[in-house]
Amino acid sequence: MDILSSEIYQDFKVQGLLVNHMGIAQQVTNIVPVEMAGNGDLIFVEHEKYLPALSDCQCAAIVTTQAIADKIKLESVAILIAPNVRMAMAYLRQKYTDRNVYDSEWGRVHASAVIHESVVVPDDAVIGPGVVIGANVQLGAAVVIMANSVLEFDVIIGEKTVIYPNCVISYDCHIGAECILKAGCVIGSDGQGFAQDEHFHHHRIPQTGRVVIGNKVVIGSVTTIDRATYTETKVHDGTIIDAQCHLAHNVVIEEDCILVAQTGIAGSSHFGKRVVASGQTGILDHVNIPDDTMLLHRAGVHSSIKESGIYAYGPAQPFRKYTKNIAIFQRLGEVWSRLKSLEKKVAELSK
Repeated sequence: MDILSSEIYQDFKVQGLLVNHMGIAQQVTNIVPVEMAGNGDLIFVEHEKYLPALSDCQCAAIVTTQAIADKIKLESVAILIAPNVRMAMAYLRQKYTDRNVYDSEWGRVHASAVIHESVVVPDDAVIGPGVVIGANVQLGAAVVIMANSVLEFDVIIGEKTVIYPNCVISYDCHIGAECILKAGCVIGSDGQGFAQDEHFHHHRIPQTGRVVIGNKVVIGSVTTIDRATYTETKVHDGTIIDAQCHLAHNVVIEEDCILVAQTGIAGSSHFGKRVVASGQTGILDHVNIPDDTMLLHRAGVHSSIKESGIYAYGPAQPFRKYTKNIAIFQRLGEVWSRLKSLEKKVAELSK
């Protein structure tokens, strides 16, 4: 990275990510955290708590809000004004310091990749060593498939999707455009479908549906999404799924949800739009979660939630009720002692 701060401003002012450039243009060579700032560095300051650290800062440029910029007393530092500093951080770092997944040390298509003759590989695709691509797979423009990933027959991959090493996308599953599948995730494994006889022996029920992933979905490492029994397990556009999550068969996740690590969602459950599930959330089967709901503190959801809101613990309860219950729980020993004392006094009075 080697660019003038004024050029950075020009790059992003049309999108509204940057709305002003204050001070003289400075040469920017890197983007770093506030505490590591030095000559040539650009930093992001989204909270006033970082202002003391700027007193002896030697950085070249600061991205911040207008309110914070008015309190910065530094000369020879370019200040870029952003209405949303974190949004500016996301897009500036994507453009200037992100990994270039198209710059592969192995070349465009590695010789060890096994690609079925029916597959048309786009001219701008990158396919790493040990990749296996089955019959009739459709690859969009500029896809990246890294080492040892497997795409079974009839898979569809949208343009600019990046598949990191050791992923498995099972047959007939569809992945949208501009998705990121991180290392080791499995899309389209068989759902947990078994019947039991009178001796409690287990008999497999074939899972013959598919998984459909929308556009701009991120799926974390070692996450598993099961194929539907008959139809589709579906994750809609813009959803972010962290590492080590599990979505069972027939689950539907609507747009722009966030599932944090180790969340598990049982079969045929449905998340509305913009649902946030914090780490280790557990959802029973056939449960509906409405739009704009937050599930916190290892929420265990045993039945459908009817109203949007913040819920916590298990069985999941409204967050305000949960915090009151937790406060009482922390004093449970004291309450118990007082209760026993009162019982003793009542017993003595009744003699």
